[in-house]
Amino acid sequence: MSVRIGINGFGRIGRSVMRIASGAADPQITVAAINDIAPPDRLAYALKRDSLRGRFTGTVDSRPGFLIVNGREVRSFQEPQPGRIPWAEADVDVVLEATGRFRSGDAARAHILGGGARKVVISASADQPDAFLVYGANHDRYDPARHDVISPASCGVNALSVMARVLLDRFGLHSVHTSVVLAIQGWQKPQDSIAGTSRDDLRLGRATTQSIIPHDHVTGDLVSVVLPRLGEICHSYYCVPTPIGSLAELGGRTERPVTAEEVNRAMSEAANGYLRGIIDYDPDPTVSIDVRDNPASCLFDPTGTRTTTDGRIKVRGWFDNEWGFSNRLLDLARLVGDRAPVPAGAERHPAVV
Repeated sequence: MSVRIGINGFGRIGRSVMRIASGAADPQITVAAINDIAPPDRLAYALKRDSLRGRFTGTVDSRPGFLIVNGREVRSFQEPQPGRIPWAEADVDVVLEATGRFRSGDAARAHILGGGARKVVISASADQPDAFLVYGANHDRYDPARHDVISPASCGVNALSVMARVLLDRFGLHSVHTSVVLAIQGWQKPQDSIAGTSRDDLRLGRATTQSIIPHDHVTGDLVSVVLPRLGEICHSYYCVPTPIGSLAELGGRTERPVTAEEVNRAMSEAANGYLRGIIDYDPDPTVSIDVRDNPASCLFDPTGTRTTTDGRIKVRGWFDNEWGFSNRLLDLARLVGDRAPVPAGAERHPAVV
């Protein structure tokens, strides 16, 4: 059965989702509708040409009320409030909330209670969703009766969590510390700005191409939520002036001393087994651009593995912070859409509020 998704916000993540879904010819996913304040002709141009991804390989056109992708019509709405988007008219099952604005569970739930969707996946770290689910780390905790608004946390949390899951299961892991080095984000500023960052940290208003910028992102806290057996985590997070490709490092102590060869073998087996497509494994020396367009949550770099005789360990993985994360959003859409009953009190064709 095909899961019909709606995309709210046609920015970097929204367009990546559309490119992936359109290029994969996946019978399990249909992009049924897009909501963005821009009209369809501008959405078509933004999808067709991309400075980082290149030209769209299919065909893109538009007409009033529709984006036409590879000859298929996709409904296009221009409603600024989630509760007023008529998702039910397009028979949408799962909304991918990708505006970056409606990041609380209550705000995102309006897609269900007002718009008539069945489930919502927020494309960001969220405030009080029904669940934080990272595909490949803890998505088996999904409860269709209780989880209607879901956050997969962030791209960095996804990369760290899947590496941590392998280490935790194979060797035990505690005293964890993490570091994320993130490529330029759309919300950052090309020049110094004292307003409009939408973030509490004033440093995030500094010119993104001129500095390495520390960020008080709660990455480690969210990894602990996803994998509570890890306990508290010390973490750091930096925004750097590279256009694409990011880095995640994770350290800690294992229950017994292990060798780098054991760790790399465990990651390779996971990448070729139960985490195929979620973790990728590249034995060659890699740099950030090598992960461009990689659909995995983490491209594991075995040359970065370090261990000590007293049980300390450090591992490294790369991730395309847009492309890998967008692939996991679609994985979650498949998961929750296949088992998505209409929540109690929500009608498929509600009155617009």
